[in-house]
Amino acid sequence: MQLGIDASRIHRRIHVLAAIGADPTGGITRPFGSEADLVAREALRQEIVAAGLNYRVDAAGNQWGILPGRDSHTKLLVVGSHLDTVPHGGAYDGAAGVLVSLEAIQTLHETGYRNHHPLAVVAFTGEEPNSFGLSTLGSRLYTGRLSAADLLEHHSASGEPLQDALVRVGGDLRSCDTLNPSEVAVFIEPHVEQSGRLDDANLPIGVVDRITGIYRDHVTLTGEQNHAGTTRMGDRKDALDAFADAISLFETLLQMPWADWMVGTIGQVQVYPNAINIVPSRVDFIVELRSTDLEQLHAGAQRYHQQLTAHMSQRHIALSVDNILDQAPETLSPAVRNLLVQQVRAHHLTPLTVASWAGHDATHMTRVAPTGMLFIRSIHGKSHCPDEYSRPEDLAVAADILHDTMKHLDQVLEEVAPDVASL
Repeated sequence: MQLGIDASRIHRRIHVLAAIGADPTGGITRPFGSEADLVAREALRQEIVAAGLNYRVDAAGNQWGILPGRDSHTKLLVVGSHLDTVPHGGAYDGAAGVLVSLEAIQTLHETGYRNHHPLAVVAFTGEEPNSFGLSTLGSRLYTGRLSAADLLEHHSASGEPLQDALVRVGGDLRSCDTLNPSEVAVFIEPHVEQSGRLDDANLPIGVVDRITGIYRDHVTLTGEQNHAGTTRMGDRKDALDAFADAISLFETLLQMPWADWMVGTIGQVQVYPNAINIVPSRVDFIVELRSTDLEQLHAGAQRYHQQLTAHMSQRHIALSVDNILDQAPETLSPAVRNLLVQQVRAHHLTPLTVASWAGHDATHMTRVAPTGMLFIRSIHGKSHCPDEYSRPEDLAVAADILHDTMKHLDQVLEEVAPDVASL
């Protein structure tokens, strides 16, 4: 019988999942609803069953592994993350959190611990951006942040109904009224840090106090299509040339002294008609701002919009701006954070407290249960790339801290108050 956290088991499971959706040139592409997503889900199901947990899939397609408690009427103590990846991504974002969580619960089970509360690992559906334009899909459906009824006619960029993709992974928009977020007592998401702060501090573990807000606009610049050889430079309404100015305005905005709290990215661009001998008539792009201060986040977005409007008017380029995400920053539960800090100290480590500048399923879980996050060191701060890596020993430390945290929560929470005051 396994008598403690098994680092080799975590390592093996990481590599099993890393092979699913692996790109020939390196990296992993495993978006929600893809064949790779289905294969990864089946691999996780097998690992959950092998760990001795009960397996289920809810109407949002979220996968659950549950170790029943002695009292069937108590709420779930939940840990977990997600399995899907960004295009050409790494092996640790999301998947490491799920497997560290599974290891913590499996070890409690194997060592004969008799839990009072049911303990659960969850892998949320579609956390990463996908062809349906709905990131953190599973956690938003589960917590009611998205209306399932409103999504019945929602399609991907290629025209596939979201309902078809969700049914394919075991969910059903028509049954989302069965989702019951009130079943959760506490949620903790372990996740690789995706930044170099822990690596710079030579620390394996960090505790998250807040999660960034994310603001995204879909921007369209419309000029005039014309012949690239015969249209004089002064007569052109070149949308791509105007886009170059839009980038310059954005960079200037983010370099202002008042913007030191904010980061921004233009990471998705489409040019029409995208031909060698045609003056581009339209550019569509997504502009994203992130900050842990909601007021400043909105102020930055407004300032960019005002500058862009004035500049495009001068160039006689039509401008359309459509907000597609306005996600407020979230402060995580102080009680859960303090408990994680205590557990990190109990493992003779420095409990570095940091903000998350990436979005997570934990953002939405804060609405339904006291929520915390544990960060695991990313070597050289690499993430969303094939070079993403966290050391096996760091993952094992995270699993050990999570193991002890869940055991402590199970023992002290007889009746969980909304503020978890009994922590």
